[in-house]
Amino acid sequence: MNIEEFKEALFAKGREAGFAEMEIYYANGRSISVSVLKGEIDAYKNAQSGGLSFRGLIGGKMGYSSTERLDHESIDYLLDEAAGNAEVLENKEPEELFAGSEHYHSVNTYWASVMATPPDQLIEAAFKMERIALSADPRIDMVRRSAASVSESEVLIVNTKGLNCHRKHSSASASIYVLAKESKDAKETVTGGWFDFSLRSFDDIDVEAVALTGVREAVSKLGAETVQSDQYPVIFRNDAATSLLSSFASVFSAESVDKGFSRLKGKLGEQVAGSNITIIDDPLMENAPTSKAFDAEGSATARHELVKDGRLLTFLHNRKTAKKAGAESTANAAKGGYKGTVEVSYHNLYIAPGTAGLDEIIHGTERGILIVELQGLHAGTNATSGSFSLAAIGYLVERGEIVRPVNQITVSGNFFELLSGIETIGNDPRFIGSCTSPTLKVSSLSVSGA
Repeated sequence: MNIEEFKEALFAKGREAGFAEMEIYYANGRSISVSVLKGEIDAYKNAQSGGLSFRGLIGGKMGYSSTERLDHESIDYLLDEAAGNAEVLENKEPEELFAGSEHYHSVNTYWASVMATPPDQLIEAAFKMERIALSADPRIDMVRRSAASVSESEVLIVNTKGLNCHRKHSSASASIYVLAKESKDAKETVTGGWFDFSLRSFDDIDVEAVALTGVREAVSKLGAETVQSDQYPVIFRNDAATSLLSSFASVFSAESVDKGFSRLKGKLGEQVAGSNITIIDDPLMENAPTSKAFDAEGSATARHELVKDGRLLTFLHNRKTAKKAGAESTANAAKGGYKGTVEVSYHNLYIAPGTAGLDEIIHGTERGILIVELQGLHAGTNATSGSFSLAAIGYLVERGEIVRPVNQITVSGNFFELLSGIETIGNDPRFIGSCTSPTLKVSSLSVSGA
């Protein structure tokens, strides 16, 4: 039974059972992935997962249920389970199904050709990256992981009030993770890696570039030493800046604000960052991996400037938080899978880029630290207060040049203060996930080393 047939049968039988309103949230995904190790296939997976959640109004109460199977037996189970828990669940706030938005933008995120990629092509790509990495530099001791994958997914939200939203998403990716040491007998080892993706075709990915970049990321860290503890100008390369932004992105959620987990509470309309900072959530971007035309509640998505020229304009809302705050929903409802509860999250959150290239930012730094990797993000950040203290890896910059790699350092500060102290914004955001930042140069941060 396909999803359309299942939906029709479920709603028909639900009406007979006394359900006044009904909704389904269907999610399904399939992926093929391969990884190689030491010239042999280490793992090959052809996986499919998904399911459907149901909610329905019966006797004035909303009931819930879910299933992984689309068959007649599941229809009876969904209705019985939802009716049963509707009797015992205490809904503190009345729920209403959403009839849908007036207009939805078109966002192209699916190409059927992605899943048509021959598995042999993925296998050969993984082997090729391993071969290239091992031959590119004698200091590469081992390729820990060389992988290639393709995937596709779909989401369907339909209810009896007229909502009918459907989207499909495709993606191909290639990644490598290597270990390097100065010589066979050397004790010091460093790691590095790289990743690239395409929504359209695996052929769009330059696997040679992925392998060579992963090699450079690793070998450039060899010979690293700490630095003297001091206040330094700090350059967060785009990937490190992205890690930092994603650790604090929840402060823009109306849920976090309402629960007192964001220092931005009560600051709408106020200056919360430097005038050079604009932070945007844009789910309609082309060629971004998490773009979408509707959120987990079926609301039409749109581009929103959360912070413009340093001033806080809005929080991210779903329908529930918007109603509670007396605001408009920003269509940022999110679910962690078809069984998940509706929360608030960003789609494509990013700091608007500037005009300076990374090399230009480095050349303009007399003495500072370039950070390319932050560690301990879960334990070392406090989203409520904004404080962070993180182990970091990077490079010492003197007289506008990288002079040597740096490790065993800890960078500390406060995210909200950092937003007001950003000196230069790079032109290099890399949209490989749902949160992105260009390179950011901060005028001064505490760096603890020797």
